[in-house]
Amino acid sequence: MEEFIQSIAKQLGISEDVAKSITSKILGLVKGKLGDSDFSSLASKIPEADKLAAESAEASEDSGGGGGLLGSLTKMASSAIGGEAGEGLEIAGVMKSAGLDTEKGASFLSKLVEFIKDKAGDQVVNQITDKIPALKSVLGSG
Repeated sequence: MEEFIQSIAKQLGISEDVAKSITSKILGLVKGKLGDSDFSSLASKIPEADKLAAESAEASEDSGGGGGLLGSLTKMASSAIGGEAGEGLEIAGVMKSAGLDTEKGASFLSKLVEFIKDKAGDQVVNQITDKIPALKSVLGSG
């Protein structure tokens, strides 16, 4: 994951800390949607993925939900809306709280999915997009 974080930070002109934080939060969301057993397919091929997903959960607990007021409101709205729209709002909230505009956020997600596909294969990516359909529209396949 370190190679991805360094690469995406450079491509988007953001700090590695911001890139790591976003990656952690997205992987935490993915792990939450896939569940531990399915996420293990990803983690077995990208060992640092599990550590980053766990860091996301810890950060969320430490800050009472993560992302301050914006993060709390986004999570509440996401839960209220539910489904694909709620997931899209949650992902957008992660990007917005990190200071990424829509274009950079979409680029970040696209590059992260490409990285996962290169390391873990199409089947894992399909599992992710089946559980988080909002990603399909960001990736142009929905």
